Amino acid sequence: MLADPSGAIAPGITDAMFARLAADCGYPVIHLSGNAIHKSFCSETDNRSEKTMRGRARSCSSVFLSILGLIFLASNGEAATAEETLANLNHLPPAERQANLVREAKKEGTVVWYAAMNREDLRQFTSGFEAEYPFLKVEVLTSGPQSLLNRILTEYRAGKYNYDILKIRSSALYMLKKASAAMRYDTPNRRALRAGFYDKEGYLNGLWASLLVYLFNTHQVSRAQAPKAVEDLLQPKWKGKLGMDKDADDWLAAVMDFYGDDKGKQLARALGAQNLQIRTGRSLVSQLVAAGEFPVQIDAHHHEAVTLRKAGAPIDYVFPEPFIPVKAVSALVLSSRPPHPHSGALLVDFMLSKRGQGIAYRQGRWPAYKELASGGPDDVGNRTVIPDGDKWGSRYEELVQLTALLGR
Repeated sequence: MLADPSGAIAPGITDAMFARLAADCGYPVIHLSGNAIHKSFCSETDNRSEKTMRGRARSCSSVFLSILGLIFLASNGEAATAEETLANLNHLPPAERQANLVREAKKEGTVVWYAAMNREDLRQFTSGFEAEYPFLKVEVLTSGPQSLLNRILTEYRAGKYNYDILKIRSSALYMLKKASAAMRYDTPNRRALRAGFYDKEGYLNGLWASLLVYLFNTHQVSRAQAPKAVEDLLQPKWKGKLGMDKDADDWLAAVMDFYGDDKGKQLARALGAQNLQIRTGRSLVSQLVAAGEFPVQIDAHHHEAVTLRKAGAPIDYVFPEPFIPVKAVSALVLSSRPPHPHSGALLVDFMLSKRGQGIAYRQGRWPAYKELASGGPDDVGNRTVIPDGDKWGSRYEELVQLTALLGR
């Protein structure tokens, strides 16, 4: 179909947008009406010089030809994908791009977010987004990161496309790409992100990263007694007293990146022999340490440790030696078949904007936005180890299996 009642020439391209761009570039304007295609030429009475016209044409040609390609696909019955539609909008001036996203998002009315995050932190983001876009409602499904990933892969195999965006660890992105369940989305806000928080392809749009610290109950353990390094965790006195999240793949990946595969596996086996207190969710493990259920957590989020301490909980923490594991970069990924693509794009844009990243900063996270320096993570020097996303992406299933060594 060449045109629809809204005046769209191809998904994301309206007749008015097309005509204006053509006129700007000195190309013919193509008018579409039913099965007939009429052509008229742009007015040349704007007093632009021939040299200027040639320059404008060269600068616009790649954009214009991309649009012609979309129209060709449409004329052959091939609808543009959501990825192509959003990429096409990125060629527009910022204000016009935003206006088009908002107009289409109003028709969608909602956005579906699969999120592995504690509910209170999540509520702050969704409330901020809905305040900025009151015509949109964020529908949230929360669970553990592995559970959400498995759910999406199962849905896609069944031909069900329910999610718009997913908050995912960068190390798990490989699985989504392999299943063709994620799209590339070059949000304009990625230019403001720290190095390592985005990829060249456009799949990874990083939100934040979390340093993993040793959290301890100060009523049970003094700072002098607290473990300082992985080797300290293997001392007999800690047997049965160390808490850890069930989803420990990012912690183990950092250990293996630092020590190598062989020594990393040896440490995992030795740590597993310590009868770890495995629970689901790092936030829950931290709360149990604060409550005195067990004295130490070995993979607590730094920002949650800071929050608990400020709230008066009897806890403290140490940055591990000789390196600090970093939870793989948390990123937002757009579905390759999103039911609400424009709303999803607006949510990704918001989360990576200074306002959205400011919420993360106030939560004590280490934000992707490079202008927001965060005390603690930005003060530890080069001791951090962020798991290699490409390496562990292709070995993700193996890594998940290796975490069983910790909970044996």
